[in-house]
Amino acid sequence: MPEVEVDTSTCVGSTWCTTIAARAFVMGDDGKAHVARVEDASLDELREAEESCPVSAIRVLARTTNEGA
Repeated sequence: MPEVEVDTSTCVGSTWCTTIAARAFVMGDDGKAHVARVEDASLDELREAEESCPVSAIRVLARTTNEGA
C-alpha cells in the first residue's frame, strides 16, 4: 500500500478526495482534508483523488520497502 500525504497548507477543502476515496480521507475541523485509512481504499481511488485535487495537495507515494519485512 502506498503512503499518502495531504499538504494541509495547500488544501482548500474542495472535498473531491473525500468524495472519491471516502475511507482514505476525512475533512477535519479546520476545513482541510486529512489522511484517514489509506488501507481501506484502492490504489485507483487514491490516484484519482490525487489527480482530482484542484490544488495538488495530495501526494500518493510508492512504498519503497516490503510490508512486514
